[in-house]
Amino acid sequence: MENIAISWSGGKDSALALHLALASGLKPQVLLCMVDERGYSRSNGVSTQILQHQASALNLPILLKESSWNSYEPNLVEVLTEIEHAYNVTQCVFGDIDVVVHRQFEESVCQQSGLSAYLPLWGKSRLDVKNEIIRLGIKSKLSVVSKKYAIDELLGAEYSELDFACLEQLGVDICGENGEFHTLVYDAPLFKQMLNIEAGEVYDLEHVLLCDFKIKT
Repeated sequence: MENIAISWSGGKDSALALHLALASGLKPQVLLCMVDERGYSRSNGVSTQILQHQASALNLPILLKESSWNSYEPNLVEVLTEIEHAYNVTQCVFGDIDVVVHRQFEESVCQQSGLSAYLPLWGKSRLDVKNEIIRLGIKSKLSVVSKKYAIDELLGAEYSELDFACLEQLGVDICGENGEFHTLVYDAPLFKQMLNIEAGEVYDLEHVLLCDFKIKT
């Protein structure tokens, strides 16, 4: 059984990728998340607090690596190399579906780190990915929405309850694969316990709106 690392955004696709990797006989050892200078996961906008609670619910350690977009590649190679040695992993799992430039980047950084990239969602239809997420009970809320689309009101919404037909009419990918939206997972089959979260402050950033979810206390 091969040891693997999981590229963890805090969202639904990385949760599904983890689930499928485990089902295929691989052995997850560690989560890896690249965060911005505020401690939020890149793209998905999940706070360090929630990332750590997700890792605890999965009973896995998590490594958080701060990085700007400009230094993202060398920083990712550095932390992947550290993980390869510290956790004896041979692969890193990613949750991309079909964006070729993303796969090329992931394969490149893994090769530089002595690892191989594994993309268990690759080539699946959007409908199959969406249905599998819902069927498995991977529960998530929209943590980020792009201001490019008229979907501001969906910030904080439950992913499984979205009107997917309406999204398609608006030209929005139902999985958010092109950055239309990102999610935060608060429950999944592999979680020991559901995270009790609540919506916090909304930040109007350059191209997106971000909902700062918190753990309820």
